[in-house]
Amino acid sequence: MDEYEYVIQKFEANVDGVMPISLRGFSRWRELASLFAELEYKVGAEIGVEQGLYSEAMSQHNPGVKIYCIDPWVTYTRYADYVDQHKLDKRREEALIRLSKYNCEIIRETSMEAVKKFEPESLDFVFIDGNHEFEFVVNDIIYWSRIVRPGGIVSGHDYKRDKNERIPFHVIQAVNAYTDVYKIRPWFLTKADKSPSWFWVKK
Repeated sequence: MDEYEYVIQKFEANVDGVMPISLRGFSRWRELASLFAELEYKVGAEIGVEQGLYSEAMSQHNPGVKIYCIDPWVTYTRYADYVDQHKLDKRREEALIRLSKYNCEIIRETSMEAVKKFEPESLDFVFIDGNHEFEFVVNDIIYWSRIVRPGGIVSGHDYKRDKNERIPFHVIQAVNAYTDVYKIRPWFLTKADKSPSWFWVKK
């Protein structure tokens, strides 16, 4: 299967049109998770797991898939305005219980620590939902894209603006910069979600 051509045909994507392409009625919870199954993906990673809700959704829509669930579960400057360490510890406990019934491997490390453990082009997909500050989002895209094989999907969450100025929120700027510099076409947004996710097929 040529995954790139499959996705272009599925969404009738105009690679010369304006990016990103908004997919009305398309949600990360259902349609994106199911797309991984349609493409017969067998192994992927989620960067930023918290309670494990999305790793669970991907596992349910793609039975047997191996997912590396990567999160340090450690609060940091300014993120502490949103959630303290006690809450994060409870969310890790929730994730461990929730994901125990699936083929999920929990890796309690930062994104940049964990990425060193993976061989280039060894994953079918990655879903990035870690630190939303510009530097971290860009680094996650750069380094985890190298771990995804050609024909795999690079994706992530929270392509939106946040009104809480205490917490850096630069996903839009980071994704726009990366896709512009590397001439990513086409790439998509899930518009059925309150907080859109972004994705593209790696060529």
